[in-house]
Amino acid sequence: MSSQTPTPVLFSYKTSPYAQKIHYILTAAGIPYSELTQPPVLPRPELEDLGITYRRIPLLAVGRDVYADSAAIIDVILNELGGKHKIETSKADKAYELWGNDTFKTVVPLLPVQALTPQFVSDRETIFPLLAHPERLKAQQPIALADLKSRLAWVEDVYLADRKEGAPLSLADIHIIWALRWVLQDLGAAKRYPNLDQSTYPRVYSLISALPKKPAAKVLNKQDAHAAILSSPATSSHSFSVAASDPLGIAQGTPVTVENADTKPGAHPQKGKLIGTGKYEIVLGLETGVRLHFPRAGYLVREDGKARL
Repeated sequence: MSSQTPTPVLFSYKTSPYAQKIHYILTAAGIPYSELTQPPVLPRPELEDLGITYRRIPLLAVGRDVYADSAAIIDVILNELGGKHKIETSKADKAYELWGNDTFKTVVPLLPVQALTPQFVSDRETIFPLLAHPERLKAQQPIALADLKSRLAWVEDVYLADRKEGAPLSLADIHIIWALRWVLQDLGAAKRYPNLDQSTYPRVYSLISALPKKPAAKVLNKQDAHAAILSSPATSSHSFSVAASDPLGIAQGTPVTVENADTKPGAHPQKGKLIGTGKYEIVLGLETGVRLHFPRAGYLVREDGKARL
């Protein structure tokens, strides 16, 4: 990160597993950042005032460029903020990233009962419909537990088999371990189920202990965070255009909506004008001046007002 780059602002909340992952990567890469804490459930008026209705956390603002989805955030950390020069990366990182994301989705049925408050379930059921059906969720728990143990065994016996004690933490290590740490420790699975402890998986717990501690990031209030974002220049080094051959068939400047492909259609649309598409990202211009970046994969883009199929 050059001296000209504004300090990134991370929108997160303490118990968000994906936000925890971004904290690990920023810290491991030695990138200073500020934080604007968000409520764990909607509404999030501090984001809405920036024109952002995208419902997931975390988001990372670098000047007026705001990155949604951990995949887009990790890309900007590595390539725009210089992270790839400070943390070990490999060509297999994307595969490990997808493995970690799949682990997270697999272990959701292991959420403890006390976490499933009516407010939490109502907020999350557009993403995880299973949460609204307690009996179906309970029936999935043995399957989720068996999957978790299989994943732990692979990490213990294969992925970490040759790792030396004290080896530098790599990006792949974080991709592999963040969701496992979350389910074992934050969800309390290691205490609620037998044979998930350190004596059974010593290498797994050693890697968990190697994760960097969250730094004392400066916590901003709404006014300071908005000022830092809206008074800064656009920072992305990419030039934005929409190729005539783009599969979307939507012209640059067209009002569009963007939604997660795995969320209930129409539940949380993000509106803006399409200002750029590329191999890896979709970029919207918002009325507030924010440029909102999404990964190309996993998102649906439609002309605003056009009927859903």
